[in-house]
Amino acid sequence: MRCVYCNTPLAAIDYCPGCGADITIQKRIMRISNLLYNQGLEKAKIRDMDGAIACLKRSLKFNKENIDARNLLGLCYFEIGEAVSALCEWVVSKNMKSEDNLADHYIDMLQSNKNRLDVMNQTIRKYNQSVMYCREDNEDMAIIQLKKVISQNPKLVKAYQLLALLYMKRQEYERARRLLKKTAQIDTTNTTTLRYLQEIEEVTGKSTNLSRRHKKYEREQEERGISGTLRYMSGTEMIIQPTTFRDSSTIATFINIILGLLLGGAIVWFLVVPANRQAVNDQANQQVTDANTKLASESARVQELEEEIDGYLQQVESAQQEQEDASSQVQSYDDLLAIANLYISGDQSTAASMITSLNADDFEGNAKTLYDSLSGAVQSSLFNEYYTAGTQAYANGDYSTAATQLQQAVDADPNRENSNYAQALFYLGFAYYNLGNYDQSDTIFNQFITYYPDRAAEVQSYIVGDTSGTQQDVTGAADISGLGDAATGQNAEGTGGQSTGQSETNASGTDTSGAETANTGDGNAITIY
Repeated sequence: MRCVYCNTPLAAIDYCPGCGADITIQKRIMRISNLLYNQGLEKAKIRDMDGAIACLKRSLKFNKENIDARNLLGLCYFEIGEAVSALCEWVVSKNMKSEDNLADHYIDMLQSNKNRLDVMNQTIRKYNQSVMYCREDNEDMAIIQLKKVISQNPKLVKAYQLLALLYMKRQEYERARRLLKKTAQIDTTNTTTLRYLQEIEEVTGKSTNLSRRHKKYEREQEERGISGTLRYMSGTEMIIQPTTFRDSSTIATFINIILGLLLGGAIVWFLVVPANRQAVNDQANQQVTDANTKLASESARVQELEEEIDGYLQQVESAQQEQEDASSQVQSYDDLLAIANLYISGDQSTAASMITSLNADDFEGNAKTLYDSLSGAVQSSLFNEYYTAGTQAYANGDYSTAATQLQQAVDADPNRENSNYAQALFYLGFAYYNLGNYDQSDTIFNQFITYYPDRAAEVQSYIVGDTSGTQQDVTGAADISGLGDAATGQNAEGTGGQSTGQSETNASGTDTSGAETANTGDGNAITIY
């Protein structure tokens, strides 16, 4: 104990050795606090928790630093199911004295089992919810919640008391009595419990015996009554004698043995054997279940491995595809260089046939530029080659060869970039016309009109399927073959043709200087540019 004025340790004298202050009142207060602590301890030993809590609270009012009283108060709270209040007292005690304090042990013991602590917190919340249900006159829900609280925290006195009160309101007094008896076992002198029991006794007219010894005595009396003895007093002596007396003979003993054996066999047959059989069946079922589980696990593992193998196979296929693409790209580069060499050496026909087999997407950068240049140059050269061969064949009257060569020339320039594309298309149409392939000639003439509408008048009259304008008859149109002999001056009928070097203009106004003109059989002139 220390002085309240200077915090000096005190001795047995009535004044402070440090500051000289009178400490008589302080010592008296400490003695009263210790006295109340001892009273609370005695009441706690006999499970008078209500009285112990009251004494310990008074002790702390006199001396709030009475660590023993505060720790014992926490234990009392914990014993009646109020773990939160107990934990509060122990935490305060630990803050006042951090070393050699039993509160550390209590806190560690409570916090070491988190599940138990969570259950206690849940029971407190459920108890509060039950109180709210009672205030809302929802007694059924309150009873359900309180039953859960009691099952989870069987020491919460307030839950027992509230549930008993609800039973009393419903006039279920025996249920309330049983709950209050359990409450009395936790806190023997709780005033609320005793008051509820008194009200039940007044209503039912039946007293409630809370003595455990009395129950034990009644149980012993019942056992003695069943034992088959007769007791009575003779003066001051108690006479005990059996109610019946039997003299067991040998036959009776033998019969009893036989009956015992039969009974034992029946017990074994009807109880032990089915139990063993059930145990064997359960074990077999468990083994089957384990085997199925293992089989399912292995099947899942096999499936995972198969999926993994499929993934690896896909990776291999992807790698092979990439390798093939790379090889194809390398081959494309080699072919491009070979085409360049052929083009440089003058073999444009072979270069043109080879470049059509290449894919433009295989090249990038400079290779792409080289491919575009070669493609354009080869196409132009190839067009000129086919065009020259076609026009020569046309001039010679070989319309089949002319159609083939001119068709290849047209196909070689799909973008119509060559300046002679219009003439190639023009001659191609008349080549088909002279061959009698009017469907194809109509198609070519229609393309010519679409691409070159300003020259539509030159071919409009030769479209066999055209009914909109003047049209040559097939016989007269066939005489267009004389156009092929323009170089020799003979047409198809043997009529002398004219070759002129004068400047002439065709139907579209195009200069035809140096062009060859041939007569058709009907007097129309076809101009070759």
